[in-house]
Amino acid sequence: MDDSDRSLGDRFADVLDSVGLENLTDDYREHKNEADEALERAFAGDTEDLAAVPELAEVDKVNVHRNNNDVLVPVVTVVFSGAGEPRLGRVWEITGEILRTVSPVFREEFMRHVDVQFAYTDSDETTAIFRRITAQPELFDSSVPVDTADLRARVEAGDDGDDGVPPVNWQRFDADSPAGSGSYAGPAPIYDAASRASNSAVSRCLDDYNSAVYGGATGTF
Repeated sequence: MDDSDRSLGDRFADVLDSVGLENLTDDYREHKNEADEALERAFAGDTEDLAAVPELAEVDKVNVHRNNNDVLVPVVTVVFSGAGEPRLGRVWEITGEILRTVSPVFREEFMRHVDVQFAYTDSDETTAIFRRITAQPELFDSSVPVDTADLRARVEAGDDGDDGVPPVNWQRFDADSPAGSGSYAGPAPIYDAASRASNSAVSRCLDDYNSAVYGGATGTF
């Protein structure tokens, strides 16, 4: 493909790849596009409480399999539009749909688990809250609608308290910590997604905090 035929976004990502600032390489950019299109279809008409359709924000290469293929963790971001703790029933409904939708995109790859990251604020809109649910493919069947009650029970039973090892059950984490959380380093994709979601309470909360403490610059929250 001639470089002039490639999107500006793809060429910019190439630059990021070359300096080590982008985890989503050409190998998986097509996966991202396919997953995001599938998520658009899956959540059509079902985003009333969300700032945007859930997005495949990153494909982390966390290891190399013995067969020399990459070991992958797709990371999907979910930003709630309103304030307050979301209903857990809704959280698991969203999670089940994401797992069913994203997993088939990686059917030819070695996928360790899917990391679903959430952002919302407390009821007073003064504190941004970030949580994650992770689940490995053996906990669900992506070929059929996910039984969310069964998935929730499996994740709750399998969570041993080690946030770096799936499954992880609705665990709060510091998305902006330079040290990261579990096996992830640097600000988590959900922090950027929340910051960009201008129609959400959590974006306004982050803007207010950064303006008060850093004069508008991003800092540890």
